[in-house]
Amino acid sequence: MMQEISLWWENSNTFTFIATGIYVVGLVIWLFVWRLLVGYAWFKKERMLYFPFCGGIVVFFINIVLALLAEIPEYGIEVGIYGFVEKNAATVALLTLGIAVFVVVTFKKHAKILAHDNSRKFLQLVFTSFLLSVLGVLPLYWVPQVFGWLTTLRHLKTVPFLYSLFILGAAMIVYLHEIKKNDSPLLPSGDEEDED
Repeated sequence: MMQEISLWWENSNTFTFIATGIYVVGLVIWLFVWRLLVGYAWFKKERMLYFPFCGGIVVFFINIVLALLAEIPEYGIEVGIYGFVEKNAATVALLTLGIAVFVVVTFKKHAKILAHDNSRKFLQLVFTSFLLSVLGVLPLYWVPQVFGWLTTLRHLKTVPFLYSLFILGAAMIVYLHEIKKNDSPLLPSGDEEDED
């Protein structure tokens, strides 16, 4: 029975439709994720936020096209590609943690905790990016041995990875907005004297 199912999968374009469907659903969910985490009202405050938002849409469209054109690689090749996705997710996770630690406590003579609403928004986005890269990509759900399912798992894990990247980009833009708006201690104001 399992061999018949496996042959049916191998002889059809089912995995192409699954991969395409994953990215189409991921694109639709991206619009809701953005609304929930960043909010469309932020476009009025900071136009640079169009870059991560539209960047996410473009990358999802590219993945949809590539999923339609791609063939399922051999199992050994897919294991290597899968490892690449997990390695990049681990890098994003470490990057977001480093950024969060740096920003939460900014050292300039003495520690200053950021308390502005926009800074809270920034930290919310950074930690969401971290959680998506760690919880969405790094856990090994299952190791499928049947043809095509490891590729499907890679596509499933690519979606939260893309979310984490573009949410991290949005977080950086929100933080830069906060720096410009509030003359943050990270930017020299020009009228401060250096005390040694």
